[in-house]
Amino acid sequence: MEIRKYLRLILRWWWLVAVSTAVPMMLSYYFTSTQADVYQAKATVMVGTSLQNPNPDPWQLNLGNTMTAAYAELVRQNPVTEAVIERLGLDRTPAQLAGQITPRIYSGAQLLEMQVTDTNPEAAALIANALADELIRRSPASRGSDPEQQEFVRNQLEELQAKIGSVSQQIDELTASLSNLTSASEIQEAQDRIAALEEVKSTYQTTYTNLLGSYRAESPNVLSLFDPAVVPQWPVPSKTKLIVVMAGAAGIGLALGAIFLMEYLDTSLRWERDGMQSILELPVLGAIPRVSRRGTWRSDSLLSPVAESMRTMRASIFLARPDHSFGTLLVTSPGDSEGKSFVVANLAIVLSSTGSRVIVVDADMRRPTLHEFFDRPNVTGLADVLSDSKVAGGDFSSLPLQETGFDNLHLISAGRPPVDPATLLTSPRFQALLTFLGGHGDVILVDSPPVLSAPDAIILSTESEGTILVVSIGLTRRESLWQARDRLLAQQGVHLLGLAVNRVKPGGRHNCYGRTRESEKLDGQRAGVAERWLTLGEAADRLGVGEDVVRRWCKSGRLPAIKKGLRWQVDRDGLERMVESGWKVQMQTGP
Repeated sequence: MEIRKYLRLILRWWWLVAVSTAVPMMLSYYFTSTQADVYQAKATVMVGTSLQNPNPDPWQLNLGNTMTAAYAELVRQNPVTEAVIERLGLDRTPAQLAGQITPRIYSGAQLLEMQVTDTNPEAAALIANALADELIRRSPASRGSDPEQQEFVRNQLEELQAKIGSVSQQIDELTASLSNLTSASEIQEAQDRIAALEEVKSTYQTTYTNLLGSYRAESPNVLSLFDPAVVPQWPVPSKTKLIVVMAGAAGIGLALGAIFLMEYLDTSLRWERDGMQSILELPVLGAIPRVSRRGTWRSDSLLSPVAESMRTMRASIFLARPDHSFGTLLVTSPGDSEGKSFVVANLAIVLSSTGSRVIVVDADMRRPTLHEFFDRPNVTGLADVLSDSKVAGGDFSSLPLQETGFDNLHLISAGRPPVDPATLLTSPRFQALLTFLGGHGDVILVDSPPVLSAPDAIILSTESEGTILVVSIGLTRRESLWQARDRLLAQQGVHLLGLAVNRVKPGGRHNCYGRTRESEKLDGQRAGVAERWLTLGEAADRLGVGEDVVRRWCKSGRLPAIKKGLRWQVDRDGLERMVESGWKVQMQTGP
């Protein structure tokens, strides 16, 4: 289950994974492919002379390895790089040159390899050899060595070696001639000469040994060029593929990390799959897809996906109590902008399409919007009825019941926002109104404010036979849903039927339409206006609708108006005639 959950999460954010992978790969490929070819030259120096000794000293070997590591650090320091730049006349800083140098240590062989990369192969070889020469020159044991002196010593060694050989040959010849001598004086003379030659030979050998020791001085801190750098013929193999793959892998990792972090921080409701039966232990009555259009209802709305989802909800409501249908249904939501009015309007249309007499009551007197869904004004409504003293005696002859354009469906708008809506809802007038409407309609649908925003929803839920809680995918928080559920069920007699899940994307691509309006201005703020022409805002205040609705009515000719430039001016007399010309129907009190 956990694996499937993460797989669904990745599939939902597949575009983020794709973008996070493609962008780094394309950028890395672009930058690596546009770079010039790089060449590498290598110069190798030997540290110490232990390997040249027939019987090397282990202490000298260990010390030589330590010195090799020290020279590997020294080769990239400013004194060495500055000296090389000055010698070769390079146009770069010591730090830039140090970035081109890569030392490599062969500790077992006491060899230090200096790898130099450059876009010019000749320059790479020159820099590598100059580095090796500079290190050798800065070596303490190599600093006191005079090349001319070394050459002189070498020549002297060769001469002494020849003299020693010549003296040895003379001694051998005199020794061989002793057997042929018969005179005692001749024998004595030959022996004296052999002794003199032996003494000369010993002197030559002593001098040769001393010179050879100075010529082959053994020191762990002496450097010698082991392998000079040559001009490379081929560039360094490109790592474009590896860099591109690593960039893509890093992008995938960052994308997955961001997805899991957002999922962890996001506490909003999620629609995991089609056919979900419950959310947070509350049954799902229906799932309403996202839609993108907002406007007047059309005849083809009954064939829309929204209408189909409402039919599913209607069936779920019927199955909740199949023996006796609900007479009064309350539709609310945990918070604002979750689509409760949208659900009320659509559910009312679907219920009325079966022949049931449906009356929609907009009890959200704080922020009324239901009248705009049916494209009707909000001149008088529920607030005006509950404020009328005649209602207390059961006189509903002037009930502002509006036609909606759908058969068997009427609307009572919210009216002007009162000071304290909760007081009106708790009055006996509201209970009497519900009883009266129940006698003239089969289903009474009530739209209320959100549960967590005002106490109105709690009051209305106790007066209704069933309550539907509308939640919105991606907007409603799980904590808000739990709080709304607990508040409703804490009241005695509240029957919470389940959830209407709004803005679901089961497979199509839709966007929810619908918005919340700000509270209308009070009638007293509109007093004293005597001009013939009204602005869109003034006409909207008079009709209780939004400016966009008035603008649409002006364009269609439904509302008398003229357009001057970019502004509409509404005829006051025409507006008043519209208000009085039969927008309301009088409910008959008799049989």
